[in-house]
Amino acid sequence: MAGISIELRKILKKESLINLFVATGYSAFLSSGNWIIAVSSIFLFSALAKALTTDSHMHIIYQVYITYTVAISMILSGPLQLMFTRYVADRFFRKELKQLLPNYFGALVLSMGFSFVISLIISLYLFKELPYYYNVIFSLTIAVLSGIWITNALLTAFRTYKYILLSFFISYTIIGLSLLFSLHYGLIWSFFSFYIGQVILLILLMIKMIIDYPSDKLIEWDFLRKDKSFYSLALIGFFYNFAIWIDKFIFWFNPLTGENIFENIRFSIVYDIPVILAYISLIPGIAVLFLKIEIKFFTEYDNFYKAVRGSGKLEDLYRLANKMIEKAQAVYYETLRIQGIALIVFVFLEEKLLKLLNIPLLYIPLLNILSVGALLHLGFMVIFSLLSYFDRRKEMLITNFVFAIGNLVFSLVTQLLGPYYYGYGYVLSLLIALIVGKIMLRRFLNEILYKTFVNPN
Repeated sequence: MAGISIELRKILKKESLINLFVATGYSAFLSSGNWIIAVSSIFLFSALAKALTTDSHMHIIYQVYITYTVAISMILSGPLQLMFTRYVADRFFRKELKQLLPNYFGALVLSMGFSFVISLIISLYLFKELPYYYNVIFSLTIAVLSGIWITNALLTAFRTYKYILLSFFISYTIIGLSLLFSLHYGLIWSFFSFYIGQVILLILLMIKMIIDYPSDKLIEWDFLRKDKSFYSLALIGFFYNFAIWIDKFIFWFNPLTGENIFENIRFSIVYDIPVILAYISLIPGIAVLFLKIEIKFFTEYDNFYKAVRGSGKLEDLYRLANKMIEKAQAVYYETLRIQGIALIVFVFLEEKLLKLLNIPLLYIPLLNILSVGALLHLGFMVIFSLLSYFDRRKEMLITNFVFAIGNLVFSLVTQLLGPYYYGYGYVLSLLIALIVGKIMLRRFLNEILYKTFVNPN
């Protein structure tokens, strides 16, 4: 991500309030990544569908349909996202740019093909009594979304943020305009318009990859070689996306908290809206995290490892390591402080916000619980980001595994305990994962010189 930090520094070079807002805006988009972009798109298109149709049932079906496609595509493509991005980063570092495009196409074929097959099997249950074209559109949409998540992650790391913004704007505008017509002709056409919009987005992103990284080969599978990739990153990507979505599936398919909305597709009137709003409230905190870690932390991180590679003096290594650790601590506490302030403001305004969105005020207690969980999620993201910088794959795997299993188990337990405990499974799983991750990160930082020079591998 070094390229992004360079661009942000250029924006912030002129010290003005406008430049600060511009840098924060870019950070908000770039750092939100696939997860927040996905959740925001669910909220955006469901709100638009609600405004365009008088049939309240139809806009809920549309929202739930998009949620399923996003959730399943993120889980299925999750294993390849981190692993392939790391492969590309290594090729970039070694100046092996000719290998990027053919291996990118190989990753697309693998991820999209796998997603299509698995989602087609899932669709046989979800659309059991419906015509086959529902299964096909559903599976194709998930396959395309899987390709988008991988492509978006790569282009973000390659500093093409302006092009990404433009591509998303064009695609989402097309989807929004098509809803004006498709909702009046039936659900299948609204599903199809969403699919076409995502296809356009994927094509636009692919064009950028083809132009910037040309190659004389069409497709390669070099990224699957054990000596070129880290398969532990596949597990990390899977557990992270699984952890994010598992509590939603539990609430959807529990008869007490979920109900059928369209064939065998279920939703939770209790849980879905509060969790989407809680996630969206994270955007300010994530923007600040990205800005702090890419500007402040990266500078000290880069200085330390330059000294390591350049045979720096021992006293310089100690000094630079201490400065890097101080910046890591500052990123953690400053990010949580900003999000804490945002959370307080959100709590004060939540009643007015819910009234504005025409959402029942009964959601407020659960929304408050999930907002606290979102704050812990941000802390988890800080730890995850720092562990990623130091390439601590074992620690990343453990923390994500704890998050995933904790969210699964505790969400099931809270449903047995009753409505007053809903949301606490998500909060408790993140609290434990955050504590575990922080302990392991602190242990590594305390021994960073030893870990740097005495590597058992």
